[in-house]
Amino acid sequence: MKKLAAASLVAALVVPMSAMAVPTVNWTLWSDSSSGTTMQNAVSINVTYTGDTIGMDTNPAIYNVPSSFTSAEVPNTPGSNGTILMQGGNSTINGFHFDTPVVNPYMALFSVGQNGLPVSFNFQDGLSFTLLSQGAGNWGGGLLTPSSGSSIVGYEGNGVIKFTGTFTDIRFTTPNSEYYYGATIGVAEVAAVPEPSSYAMLAAGLGLLGWTARRRQLAAARIGH
Repeated sequence: MKKLAAASLVAALVVPMSAMAVPTVNWTLWSDSSSGTTMQNAVSINVTYTGDTIGMDTNPAIYNVPSSFTSAEVPNTPGSNGTILMQGGNSTINGFHFDTPVVNPYMALFSVGQNGLPVSFNFQDGLSFTLLSQGAGNWGGGLLTPSSGSSIVGYEGNGVIKFTGTFTDIRFTTPNSEYYYGATIGVAEVAAVPEPSSYAMLAAGLGLLGWTARRRQLAAARIGH
Protein backbone atom coordinates (compact mmCIF):
# COMPACT_ATOMS: atom_id res chain seq x y z
CA MET A 1 0.00 0.00 0.00
CA LYS A 2 2.83 2.40 0.90
CA LYS A 3 4.58 1.58 -2.37
CA LEU A 4 1.44 2.30 -4.37
CA ALA A 5 0.87 5.59 -2.55
CA ALA A 6 4.44 6.72 -3.16
CA ALA A 7 4.30 5.73 -6.84
CA SER A 8 1.05 7.62 -7.27
CA LEU A 9 2.57 10.69 -5.62
CA VAL A 10 5.63 10.63 -7.88
CA ALA A 11 3.46 10.18 -10.97
CA ALA A 12 1.19 13.05 -9.98
CA LEU A 13 4.12 15.43 -9.50
CA VAL A 14 6.46 14.34 -12.28
CA VAL A 15 4.37 13.28 -15.25
CA PRO A 16 2.53 16.55 -15.85
CA MET A 17 5.83 18.48 -15.78
CA SER A 18 7.62 16.17 -18.20
CA ALA A 19 4.64 15.87 -20.54
CA MET A 20 4.15 19.61 -21.05
CA ALA A 21 4.40 20.72 -24.69
CA VAL A 22 5.87 24.03 -25.78
CA PRO A 23 2.98 26.51 -25.40
CA THR A 24 1.77 28.50 -28.38
CA VAL A 25 2.63 32.19 -28.18
CA ASN A 26 -0.49 34.34 -28.05
CA TRP A 27 0.65 37.10 -30.39
CA THR A 28 -1.41 40.26 -29.98
CA LEU A 29 -4.47 40.35 -32.22
CA TRP A 30 -4.48 43.97 -33.39
CA SER A 31 -7.76 45.66 -34.29
CA ASP A 32 -5.87 48.75 -35.46
CA SER A 33 -2.46 50.37 -34.97
CA SER A 34 -3.17 51.33 -31.38
CA SER A 35 -5.18 48.57 -29.73
CA GLY A 36 -5.34 44.81 -29.57
CA THR A 37 -5.80 41.84 -27.24
CA THR A 38 -3.84 38.85 -26.09
CA MET A 39 -4.19 36.21 -23.36
CA GLN A 40 -1.99 34.63 -20.71
CA ASN A 41 -3.06 31.86 -18.34
CA ALA A 42 -6.72 32.26 -19.38
CA VAL A 43 -6.69 35.99 -18.60
CA SER A 44 -7.69 38.33 -21.44
CA ILE A 45 -5.28 41.27 -21.71
CA ASN A 46 -5.77 44.55 -23.56
CA VAL A 47 -2.68 45.79 -25.38
CA THR A 48 -2.15 49.35 -26.56
CA TYR A 49 0.59 50.82 -28.71
CA THR A 50 1.60 54.48 -28.66
CA GLY A 51 4.33 56.26 -30.58
CA ASP A 52 5.74 56.27 -34.09
CA THR A 53 3.55 54.38 -36.57
CA ILE A 54 2.32 54.52 -40.14
CA GLY A 55 -0.34 51.89 -39.56
CA MET A 56 -0.85 48.18 -39.01
CA ASP A 57 -0.35 45.32 -41.48
CA THR A 58 -2.09 41.92 -41.27
CA ASN A 59 -0.29 40.43 -44.28
CA PRO A 60 1.13 37.03 -43.16
CA ALA A 61 3.79 37.28 -45.91
CA ILE A 62 5.76 39.34 -43.39
CA TYR A 63 6.50 36.05 -41.64
CA ASN A 64 6.83 33.80 -44.69
CA VAL A 65 10.18 32.42 -43.50
CA PRO A 66 8.89 30.72 -40.33
CA SER A 67 12.30 29.50 -39.18
CA SER A 68 13.38 33.11 -38.65
CA PHE A 69 10.54 33.72 -36.19
CA THR A 70 10.30 30.40 -34.37
CA SER A 71 12.53 28.44 -32.02
CA ALA A 72 12.44 25.71 -29.40
CA GLU A 73 10.59 28.20 -27.20
CA VAL A 74 8.41 29.97 -29.78
CA PRO A 75 6.57 27.46 -32.03
CA ASN A 76 4.43 29.87 -34.05
CA THR A 77 4.79 33.18 -35.91
CA PRO A 78 2.39 36.15 -35.51
CA GLY A 79 0.86 35.21 -38.87
CA SER A 80 -2.03 37.49 -39.79
CA ASN A 81 -2.62 38.84 -36.26
CA GLY A 82 -1.18 42.18 -37.31
CA THR A 83 2.11 44.04 -36.98
CA ILE A 84 2.70 47.69 -36.09
CA LEU A 85 4.56 49.52 -38.88
CA MET A 86 7.09 52.24 -38.04
CA GLN A 87 9.40 54.64 -39.86
CA GLY A 88 11.46 55.96 -36.97
CA GLY A 89 13.97 58.74 -37.30
CA ASN A 90 12.89 60.69 -34.22
CA SER A 91 13.20 60.74 -30.43
CA THR A 92 9.63 59.56 -29.76
CA ILE A 93 9.35 56.99 -27.00
CA ASN A 94 7.23 54.18 -28.39
CA GLY A 95 5.51 51.69 -26.15
CA PHE A 96 3.46 48.53 -25.84
CA HIS A 97 1.27 48.67 -22.72
CA PHE A 98 -0.57 45.74 -21.08
CA ASP A 99 -3.54 46.51 -18.84
CA THR A 100 -2.65 43.41 -16.80
CA PRO A 101 0.97 42.51 -15.97
CA VAL A 102 2.42 39.83 -18.25
CA VAL A 103 5.29 37.42 -17.71
CA ASN A 104 8.17 36.93 -20.17
CA PRO A 105 6.75 38.71 -23.24
CA TYR A 106 8.12 38.14 -26.76
CA MET A 107 8.65 40.73 -29.49
CA ALA A 108 8.79 39.87 -33.19
CA LEU A 109 10.75 42.28 -35.40
CA PHE A 110 10.66 42.36 -39.18
CA SER A 111 12.59 44.18 -41.93
CA VAL A 112 14.57 46.21 -39.38
CA GLY A 113 17.04 48.26 -41.45
CA GLN A 114 18.58 47.31 -44.78
CA ASN A 115 21.98 46.64 -46.29
CA GLY A 116 24.16 49.62 -45.46
CA LEU A 117 21.40 51.28 -43.42
CA PRO A 118 21.14 50.02 -39.83
CA VAL A 119 18.07 50.60 -37.69
CA SER A 120 18.11 50.22 -33.91
CA PHE A 121 15.48 49.56 -31.26
CA ASN A 122 16.74 51.17 -28.05
CA PHE A 123 14.82 49.82 -25.07
CA GLN A 124 14.12 52.10 -22.13
CA ASP A 125 14.07 51.55 -18.37
CA GLY A 126 17.16 49.35 -18.44
CA LEU A 127 15.34 46.52 -20.23
CA SER A 128 17.47 43.64 -21.40
CA PHE A 129 16.45 40.84 -23.72
CA THR A 130 17.47 37.50 -25.23
CA LEU A 131 17.64 36.99 -29.00
CA LEU A 132 15.80 33.71 -29.64
CA SER A 133 15.80 33.51 -33.44
CA GLN A 134 16.70 35.46 -36.55
CA GLY A 135 17.05 34.98 -40.28
CA ALA A 136 15.82 35.99 -43.68
CA GLY A 137 12.44 37.62 -44.16
CA ASN A 138 10.19 38.43 -47.09
CA TRP A 139 12.86 40.74 -48.47
CA GLY A 140 15.90 38.62 -47.62
CA GLY A 141 18.39 39.86 -45.05
CA GLY A 142 18.38 38.41 -41.57
CA LEU A 143 20.97 40.07 -39.34
CA LEU A 144 19.93 41.30 -35.88
CA THR A 145 22.72 42.24 -33.48
CA PRO A 146 22.29 42.97 -29.76
CA SER A 147 24.18 46.14 -28.82
CA SER A 148 25.00 47.82 -25.49
CA GLY A 149 22.73 45.55 -23.45
CA SER A 150 19.45 47.37 -24.14
CA SER A 151 19.55 47.85 -27.92
CA ILE A 152 19.25 45.67 -30.99
CA VAL A 153 20.42 46.70 -34.46
CA GLY A 154 19.07 45.33 -37.73
CA TYR A 155 20.40 45.23 -41.28
CA GLU A 156 17.18 43.96 -42.88
CA GLY A 157 16.86 42.05 -39.63
CA ASN A 158 14.07 39.63 -38.74
CA GLY A 159 13.60 37.63 -35.58
CA VAL A 160 12.17 37.26 -32.09
CA ILE A 161 13.47 38.53 -28.77
CA LYS A 162 12.33 37.73 -25.23
CA PHE A 163 12.10 39.92 -22.12
CA THR A 164 12.39 38.00 -18.86
CA GLY A 165 10.31 39.19 -15.94
CA THR A 166 6.90 40.75 -15.28
CA PHE A 167 5.90 43.81 -17.31
CA THR A 168 3.12 46.27 -17.98
CA ASP A 169 5.19 48.34 -20.43
CA ILE A 170 7.83 47.71 -23.09
CA ARG A 171 9.20 51.11 -24.17
CA PHE A 172 11.76 51.90 -26.86
CA THR A 173 12.99 54.50 -29.32
CA THR A 174 13.69 54.04 -33.03
CA PRO A 175 16.07 56.88 -33.91
CA ASN A 176 16.89 55.62 -37.43
CA SER A 177 14.59 56.40 -40.33
CA GLU A 178 13.65 53.87 -43.01
CA TYR A 179 10.74 53.40 -45.42
CA TYR A 180 9.17 51.09 -42.85
CA TYR A 181 9.83 48.23 -40.46
CA GLY A 182 7.68 46.65 -37.81
CA ALA A 183 7.14 44.89 -34.52
CA THR A 184 4.52 43.10 -32.50
CA ILE A 185 4.31 41.62 -29.02
CA GLY A 186 2.98 38.39 -27.52
CA VAL A 187 2.96 36.12 -24.47
CA ALA A 188 2.77 32.40 -23.76
CA GLU A 189 1.13 30.44 -21.00
CA VAL A 190 3.31 30.33 -17.89
CA ALA A 191 3.62 27.03 -16.03
CA ALA A 192 2.83 27.20 -12.33
CA VAL A 193 5.89 26.72 -10.14
CA PRO A 194 5.37 23.86 -7.66
CA GLU A 195 5.15 24.92 -4.03
CA PRO A 196 8.10 23.97 -1.78
CA SER A 197 5.77 21.54 -0.01
CA SER A 198 5.29 19.73 -3.34
CA TYR A 199 9.04 19.22 -3.68
CA ALA A 200 9.12 17.92 -0.10
CA MET A 201 6.35 15.45 -0.89
CA LEU A 202 8.17 14.34 -4.04
CA ALA A 203 11.38 13.77 -2.08
CA ALA A 204 9.46 11.80 0.54
CA GLY A 205 7.80 9.68 -2.14
CA LEU A 206 11.11 8.91 -3.84
CA GLY A 207 12.64 8.05 -0.47
CA LEU A 208 9.78 5.68 0.29
CA LEU A 209 10.16 3.97 -3.09
CA GLY A 210 13.88 3.53 -2.45
CA TRP A 211 13.26 2.11 1.02
CA THR A 212 10.68 -0.33 -0.35
CA ALA A 213 13.04 -1.50 -3.10
CA ARG A 214 15.81 -2.02 -0.55
CA ARG A 215 13.52 -4.13 1.66
CA ARG A 216 12.61 -6.31 -1.32
CA GLN A 217 16.29 -6.82 -2.15
CA LEU A 218 17.07 -7.86 1.43
CA ALA A 219 14.09 -10.22 1.51
CA ALA A 220 15.15 -11.82 -1.78
CA ALA A 221 18.70 -12.25 -0.48
CA ARG A 222 17.45 -14.08 2.66
CA ILE A 223 15.31 -16.43 0.57
CA GLY A 224 18.29 -17.17 -1.67
CA HIS A 225 20.32 -18.30 1.35
